[in-house]
Amino acid sequence: MPRHPAHCLFLSFVLAAEPGSAAENTSATVRPDPLDHGTLSIYFENDLFGGTDQHYTNGVRLSWTSPDLKKFSDSRFAWPFGSLVDDIPWTSHAPYQRNVAFVLGQNMYTPADIQATELIEDDRPYAGWLYTGLGFVWKNATVRNSLTLNIGMVGPSAYAKETQDLVHDLRGIPKAQGWNNQLHDELGVVLGYQRTWRWPWHARRSGWDWETLPFAGANLGNVSIAASLGGEFRLGYNLPDDFGTETIGPAATTTTPVEGSQRAARGRWTNFGTHIFMRAEGRAIGHDIFLDGNTFHDSHSVDKLPFTADLSAGLSLNYKDVKLTYAYVYRTEEFRGQDGGQSFGSLTLSIPF
Repeated sequence: MPRHPAHCLFLSFVLAAEPGSAAENTSATVRPDPLDHGTLSIYFENDLFGGTDQHYTNGVRLSWTSPDLKKFSDSRFAWPFGSLVDDIPWTSHAPYQRNVAFVLGQNMYTPADIQATELIEDDRPYAGWLYTGLGFVWKNATVRNSLTLNIGMVGPSAYAKETQDLVHDLRGIPKAQGWNNQLHDELGVVLGYQRTWRWPWHARRSGWDWETLPFAGANLGNVSIAASLGGEFRLGYNLPDDFGTETIGPAATTTTPVEGSQRAARGRWTNFGTHIFMRAEGRAIGHDIFLDGNTFHDSHSVDKLPFTADLSAGLSLNYKDVKLTYAYVYRTEEFRGQDGGQSFGSLTLSIPF
């Protein structure tokens, strides 16, 4: 796949990043042992797990989250946005622990019939989305806030065709024949915010337990305008001290480091944990470039539905600060005329880095 400046930008962030200062322990809800390393998360989603090759057909994402910071501006790689976010009143409360995250990802979308060379007017457009992003997370033991800004390219410059062709060659399956009908090149920008709560609060995160993680958020940009509401329920042994499992989205929330208090609370327990989870998310859609087509050029589009939902269930394994998660996701119909909903798998690995 051809080189893209976003790759170099992301690597420079990760290789040059320095551990940030530990946040002050000014509240009983803040962990006593801030993490002194970052977290690298690798996301892979594909409809292969659902036995299809259509619609949202593939998504990959790399994210690196910094160690805990006293202020966002403590990370020089957050310039010039770090100091601006520090000045927002509701991000500057002392009990919050803060992280900066850097993201690189690619999504691809195709119609159901990928062997047709002509434009299929009643099915979704071919489209790719290659992006890099910067995220700000401020959290304590019971709530997490995430503000993300993703910038990238929609269209041929996203190299979705080249990526899919490479994968199909490796797997020995026919290539999609309709990429000449994909959306035109367009610079994509999307700003996202999400707030997640944890209930009940566990002073000791060890042994068998359960918790719920309700959340609400919104996206704004020429890639996506949407509001979301949902929640996750998980049950298991040695639950990880994070804020749940998420799929890739236009402005997906970043993964935050595992809480240091988790290790302190497990002095007499094993470092291994596992849990099952169920998650539901509903979205009200105002704009979706992958269905509505290009913003500034005439292009193929379909009549999107104003409301969609994701239902997922899965299994997660965690050992110390390493977490591996698989989720099976069902997504309801996204546009009028779509032949039923879609299923795909989501695999996530998070490791200290």
